[in-house]
Amino acid sequence: MTFRLAAVDDFVGVGASGFKLSSYKNLAYPLGCSKSELDSALGEGDFVVFDNAKKIGFIRVKAVFSGIAYLDVHLLCDFADDDIQAVLNWLSEHYDIGKYYIQLLPYEQQEIECIKRLGFTEEARLKSQLFVEGQYHDVLMMGSEDKRV
Repeated sequence: MTFRLAAVDDFVGVGASGFKLSSYKNLAYPLGCSKSELDSALGEGDFVVFDNAKKIGFIRVKAVFSGIAYLDVHLLCDFADDDIQAVLNWLSEHYDIGKYYIQLLPYEQQEIECIKRLGFTEEARLKSQLFVEGQYHDVLMMGSEDKRV
């Protein structure tokens, strides 16, 4: 497994349907925008994750403070547990993070199942929080065990 900062070309070939009703799409940037808009939206916190040169998914570090990291995750395959755990381990080693929060939509079953296997639990559900494709959707706040205590 490897990961690196995401670039515009990492999203070429990833169909917009793969991001339909994804918190990564809707909270990070509008997939389907122009390349220049996407390029300006990508930042130092956007990572693309690979396994044997195959894209596993994308992780955006939205915020880090006081040992807590807020992330967006979008997976392109069913079993990315080891890959996501490796990224979390790297982040905690480099940024002294003890707690992670990941925002997901209830439809992101692949992501929910993966992070539940990694020990995350639903800590909050924000009702009708995000307006996507003409209607409001709940946002799930999934949290990891706090390793600072």
